[in-house]
Amino acid sequence: MGIALYNTLTRRVEPLEPMTPGVVRMFVCGPTVYDLAHVGHAKTYTQFDFLARYLRLRGFKVTYAQNITDIDDKIIRRAHELGREPRDVAAEFEDAYRQDMSALGNTEVDVYARAHDHIDEIVAQVRALVDRGHAYQLDDGWYFDLSTFPGYGKLSGRTEAAEGDSVARIDENDAKRNRGDFALWKARKPGDPSWDTSLGPGRPGWHIEDTAITEALFGPQYDLHGGAVDLIFPHHEAEIAQMEAASGKEPLVRHWVHTGLLRVDGAKMSKSSGNFLTVRDALAMSDYRTLRYAFLSQQYRSSMELSVTALEQARSARRRVENFARQVDRSAQEASMAVDAAEEAWTEMLMRLDDDLDTPAALAVLFGYIREQNRSDLQPGPSAGQLLDRVNELFDVFDLEVRSADDAEIEAELVRRAELRKARDFAAADQIRDTLASRGIVIEDTADGTRWWLADDTDSDDDRDQAAPGVSADG
Repeated sequence: MGIALYNTLTRRVEPLEPMTPGVVRMFVCGPTVYDLAHVGHAKTYTQFDFLARYLRLRGFKVTYAQNITDIDDKIIRRAHELGREPRDVAAEFEDAYRQDMSALGNTEVDVYARAHDHIDEIVAQVRALVDRGHAYQLDDGWYFDLSTFPGYGKLSGRTEAAEGDSVARIDENDAKRNRGDFALWKARKPGDPSWDTSLGPGRPGWHIEDTAITEALFGPQYDLHGGAVDLIFPHHEAEIAQMEAASGKEPLVRHWVHTGLLRVDGAKMSKSSGNFLTVRDALAMSDYRTLRYAFLSQQYRSSMELSVTALEQARSARRRVENFARQVDRSAQEASMAVDAAEEAWTEMLMRLDDDLDTPAALAVLFGYIREQNRSDLQPGPSAGQLLDRVNELFDVFDLEVRSADDAEIEAELVRRAELRKARDFAAADQIRDTLASRGIVIEDTADGTRWWLADDTDSDDDRDQAAPGVSADG
């Protein structure tokens, strides 16, 4: 079985079948760089980063491109507020965005394509639409004529704006032929950036840059287009109309993949709602692995709530895996049964991910494997370590480095505690226990010795079944 993903265009989960076998040309709508990236961006781009990683793991040759909208009404307004040039504002926030993506561990993008660098291609595509009778000129620029493209609406199932759409990006002009017609090229306004072209002096509309960029990179048709669900209408509908009308070929994209939205405090995040959280704010509250885990523990098509509780749960889940990693003896001899168990877990994880990138189910397989290992009398060996390495190379959510100095110190303290208990100096032994507890280290005395682990925020008996014991000492 190959990889299957939900296709927004066909409204079903279906096999990913690129135009060239084994080669995936993948485009995801990038940011408009007028402000710092927010945690909604973090969710979307982390989930597409994971998709690109997984496709590569499964043997596909992937070219992953994102556009950078560096000329737009929002950027111009922000530049005027700051008393700066729009190009400089865009460059500053593009740099900040790329730093934020790196800080999140999102490293899979091959091409960042700026609108500024594709003006010639944008103009050429608008001219093709004019020549084919799909565009017309008004006093404020050139518009796409929706009446010439009967397929408009096939992605979203509608042709009119609704509550929650990006209405700021729906161009208003009483002279438009059709209510939903959108700007392809905006005529120059005093004080705004512009280019002198055959379309007249002006600048691109928002929708046209994506199709001009993808045509330049991939041609008029390619394999996979991604973005959050709030871009389906009108943005992605406009992309389909532009490129298919300009080229006469369909479909523009074989597979449309959309991620669910992120909600904060029960509502879609926005500055006006007062629940706007930047990536930098989030990374100040939590480490990048915990954020990645929070996003990747959810099915990509689902909306999710980002909250303190969600981050605590993600941190606790990570801790259970990291505690297990401390128990692994990578140099031990192990039975074939242990090797088979680790390989079976990995194979089952891949099966779950092949089925619409079901990351929650894949992680559940990992936790099931860890639970069974913890219930075994045998110490996990090299095959368990290899499984953790494979999983983390893909997910990048666990800190698997052995903290040998800390572990040795804890072991020494547990040995000293055991000696104090044998000497019946229980007050001193309890002091060691309390000191370790203050450092987040839980210890438990058993018939087989003392075991320890790093405390979860929601520590319980079930958690201890999944959390690996650390170093043990008799006593």
